[in-house]
Amino acid sequence: MPANREDNPSTSQRISLFFPLACLLLIMAILTSCAPWQKKYDLKSKEEMAELEAIPRLLNALEDKDWFIRKEAAKALGNIGPEAEEAVPALKLALNDKHYDVRNEAAKALENIGSEIDPELPVLILVNSLQSEGWSRAKEAARELGEMGPKAKKAVPALITVIKKDDHYMISYVYTRIEAIRTLGKIGQDAEMAVPALINLMSDWSPLIRKEICIVLPKLGKESKAAIPGIIDLALKDPNIQVRITATQALGIIGPDSKSAMPMLADVFVNEQNIALCEQAAFAMSKADPSSKPAVDVLARSLRDPDPLIREYAAKALSNMGENVTNAAPALTYTLIKDEDAVRINAAKALGNIGTDGRYALQQLTSAAEGSNENLRKEAVIALGKIGYRSKESTQALLRVLKDPIAEVRLSAVNSLMKTSVKDPDVTAGLTKMLAEEKNTEIKKVIEKALHQLGTQKK
Repeated sequence: MPANREDNPSTSQRISLFFPLACLLLIMAILTSCAPWQKKYDLKSKEEMAELEAIPRLLNALEDKDWFIRKEAAKALGNIGPEAEEAVPALKLALNDKHYDVRNEAAKALENIGSEIDPELPVLILVNSLQSEGWSRAKEAARELGEMGPKAKKAVPALITVIKKDDHYMISYVYTRIEAIRTLGKIGQDAEMAVPALINLMSDWSPLIRKEICIVLPKLGKESKAAIPGIIDLALKDPNIQVRITATQALGIIGPDSKSAMPMLADVFVNEQNIALCEQAAFAMSKADPSSKPAVDVLARSLRDPDPLIREYAAKALSNMGENVTNAAPALTYTLIKDEDAVRINAAKALGNIGTDGRYALQQLTSAAEGSNENLRKEAVIALGKIGYRSKESTQALLRVLKDPIAEVRLSAVNSLMKTSVKDPDVTAGLTKMLAEEKNTEIKKVIEKALHQLGTQKK
């Protein structure tokens, strides 16, 4: 008679019966394998490992030749918590362990014990996270270090290691490297030792890395001067337009030390088709060498360019160059007569910065002071005060501006009258009337000061 199927367990039934037994045997094997190290240091139970009396023995275990024992000792110290404060120095040393698992458990233990015990601990713990095998945790650690700013300066060597790590097979790690580069910028001058590494990465395969380097280098102090040739090369030749734009901007942020880039910047501004790149070239010229006559001439000629944005960038650059743009005064004056408001506003600023040599634009500035654009009115009024040259027309225009609906414009008019009117009864009368009618308390204080000053001058 054939056997009943219920009397012969199937293969799947046999496996289901065997699996729990196998798991139990595995757990017993693990427990058995762990027991010897605990016994070696006279730790008889998990409960005993959590007691304060166990700390000296765990500290001894933290120096064991076996990395697994060192890891378990660090873990046990962390489980004790804040009361294991005496273990902090040894755990800090364990952060340099050659085995990642030991370093990781030491970092966790320090977090559990309390990072407020030692001001260095938060940085050291995050530095350990920078060394994690996955990109995500390392990226987050770099971001957290960045939030600390200069306080994270001890993390600079580890951050340099991160940015040097180039694994084409782990594209996501690019974002970890970018975050590390940004953090170097947030640390600032204390991260200047990273400059050579950043210079070497200017040829990195990722345009995102090259762009971030250009943003960060100007923040790293005087050492960034060594990077100028490389930045010029990126601004001129990089195949990615965003890298070129950022590199050009970096030259302007670095300032006078990038004076050697002036010929290249002038050429880019005149001949480049990308308008954003032209904008940064104009900015960089104004900062790298504000006294450069060739640069002033290039920018002045560009005030007649058919593109209103080019004219605006040229006027803005000239307004950043202070009193050095006297030669551009005729072109700036012409621009004030008729152009886009954005161009006229920057032309007015530039003329005011020239000082007394801007008096030839007095008529145009006087007209602009009563124009329809409030920002143009304000800048024209300020320029009249800076020029300091008084005419009947300009004085009367400033008096009319005292009634302007915009408080900033009225305030600028009061300040300019203070500078240009040494002795004028019309000005005194106008300011006295304004004082009685003005509702803005800050402006009233300035009017009182102006009347006092004008009254003292009359005496």
